[in-house]
Amino acid sequence: MSTAGLHIEARGSGPAVVFTTGFGRTSGTWAPQAAALADDHHVVTWDFRGHGRSAPPGTKYTRDMALDDLDAVVDSALAVTGGPALLVGHSLGGYLSLAYTLGHGENVRGLALLSTGPGFRNPDSMAKYNAGITKVADAAGLGEDTAHVAYHFDSMVIDRLAEITVPAVVMCGLDDRPVYVNGVRYLADRLPQATLVEIPGAAHEPHVDRPDDVTAALRAHEALLAGR
Repeated sequence: MSTAGLHIEARGSGPAVVFTTGFGRTSGTWAPQAAALADDHHVVTWDFRGHGRSAPPGTKYTRDMALDDLDAVVDSALAVTGGPALLVGHSLGGYLSLAYTLGHGENVRGLALLSTGPGFRNPDSMAKYNAGITKVADAAGLGEDTAHVAYHFDSMVIDRLAEITVPAVVMCGLDDRPVYVNGVRYLADRLPQATLVEIPGAAHEPHVDRPDDVTAALRAHEALLAGR
């Protein structure tokens, strides 16, 4: 497990918060939330391989490879704070945060998931989603090896949602595409401890469209986790 080639930024002191971005995005999209929480948290942001300032993967960037990267990033945060982290993820970053929690629940004290779905069981729905990812990758100038990380090939996460028992806040912009709004509502209904936050006037990136609303939701979730 190595962070070699990954662009990672860390700042602040306090409980760990790890932000994972969406496919085709960079960690800079978290700037308002990272700056606000760094006042009293150890905040870590990072770029997927082939995104932003992280090096290209050099081979197909699989989900397992991305989870190994997330594990290394979380470990770097816990080496500073000593305690479990709040994982904040947008879209693909939220999906990977769910998958990471299934394998490393001891490292996670809570989840904040934005514009995130649980994946698919229906092969046709999976294929339709993957075709959309190909279009997004082409538009963003991302190669097939990099895009591979966002494709869905199984139903591992959606089949195991009941195992994720840490408190979660799930957020969506009400102007987002139905696949994401419905995915967020699905998570809110099926995760054992979940709070739903729907944000008017926001689309697929509520943390960009309505940054103060997302920061307030994160603060409220942290208060819940701290028992305040």
